[in-house]
Amino acid sequence: MIRQHPQLRRFIVARALLVGTALAPPYLVLLAANGTQRAASLGGLVLAAALAALLSSYVWGRFSDRSSRRVMVIAGALAAVALMLALGAQWTGLARTQPWAIPVVLFLLMLSYHGVRQGRATHLVDMAGPQTRAGFTAVSNTIVGCFLLLAGALGAVVASVSVPIVIGLFLVMSVAGAYCAAQLQEVQT
Repeated sequence: MIRQHPQLRRFIVARALLVGTALAPPYLVLLAANGTQRAASLGGLVLAAALAALLSSYVWGRFSDRSSRRVMVIAGALAAVALMLALGAQWTGLARTQPWAIPVVLFLLMLSYHGVRQGRATHLVDMAGPQTRAGFTAVSNTIVGCFLLLAGALGAVVASVSVPIVIGLFLVMSVAGAYCAAQLQEVQT
C-alpha cells in the first residue's frame, strides 16, 4: 500500500517526525523538577496543559478544516519554537529559578501537540477515500506506533545522559516534521 501511495508515505514520515510533540512534555517536567519551587511549577504545568487543551480544540479544528497540511506545518514549527525556548530556559537558569518559565513552554508545546493531532487526523481522513481510509489508518498507526516506541526508548536512553540533548533531538524532529508536512498535497477542497 505504501509503494502505490507516495502521499501516504510522506504523511507517515511527517507524522512520525512530529511524535516529539507527544514525547517531549515529560522531559520539560524533568527540567522544571530541577528547580527550587517544585510545587508551584507542578501546578503551573498542569494548568498550562489544561489551558492549551481547552484553547487548541477550537482554533486547530477550524484551521484544519481549511488546511490540515498547514496545521501540521505550523504545529511542528510551534513545537520547535517551544523546545528552543525550553533549551534557552535551561541554559539561562530560568528553568531552575522561575516557576513560570517551563509552564509557558509547556503551554506552547501542548498547543502544538494538539495541532499535530488535529491536523494529522483531518489530513488522513481527507486524503483517503472511503475505500482506502481503513487501510491508510491501519498502516499509518502501525508504522508510527513502532516509531513512537523506538523514539521513546531512544529518548529514555539519551535522557540518562542529558535531558537537554533529548529536547534538542525532539526540536530537530519537529523542524523536520514541519518540513515534511509542507511537502504534502492540500487535501481540503
